[in-house]
Amino acid sequence: MLLDDIITLCNEVARNAKVVDDEKIDRRLWQDFIMLKRNQFIKNYINEKGTLEQNTLQFELLDTEIYDPALDLGGISLGRKIVRTLPCPTIIEGRAGVAVYEMTTADSLSKTIGVVPFDRLRWVGNGVTNRHALYAAFYDGRFYIKSGTMEELGISKVRVVAVFADPTLVSTYNRDTDDYPVNDYMVEFIKNGILQTDFNVIQTTRSDNFNDGNGEIQTQGTGQ
Repeated sequence: MLLDDIITLCNEVARNAKVVDDEKIDRRLWQDFIMLKRNQFIKNYINEKGTLEQNTLQFELLDTEIYDPALDLGGISLGRKIVRTLPCPTIIEGRAGVAVYEMTTADSLSKTIGVVPFDRLRWVGNGVTNRHALYAAFYDGRFYIKSGTMEELGISKVRVVAVFADPTLVSTYNRDTDDYPVNDYMVEFIKNGILQTDFNVIQTTRSDNFNDGNGEIQTQGTGQ
């Protein structure tokens, strides 16, 4: 389903399938609610099952740059120059780390890059058998890439397949033609979660219809 189709579905249920002049919730707010409920479902699923569902995945292409740890006290220190990506859209995290399905070089070789926890990056790729392998760790919105032979310095772009927190921020996502990255049963969970919690809070909260800035809530027709 497209994102706009999910929003329309939630709106139809919220107004009991009636035609109205003013929607009770702005479509932009629906979008934020849908994103948050999706993330909650996926995070719980990852922690329970330990796997990623195919329909929740997207891919992003990231350019890289040479990273000198001597010039950045807040980054990672490996004692030499490595490569890091430009800022990446936020990725959902579970107990095992970021929800990355696959990471490869964005060229004809499509060489696999192993994703490891950030605190393990210093220690991987230093052996005889794995020194030619590429490894990456996610930290502060970027992937830091290294190998035992410094061949990462020749990488200019990488391809990341992952579960991103806000699908609309992924550069390869087209809202008009691409399905929102959820399964059908997740749509039901999202709809029910919003209507039974967030929507109820909005409905029961009194608003100041007069909006005269006096700090008191007044409803038209009641004077209260």
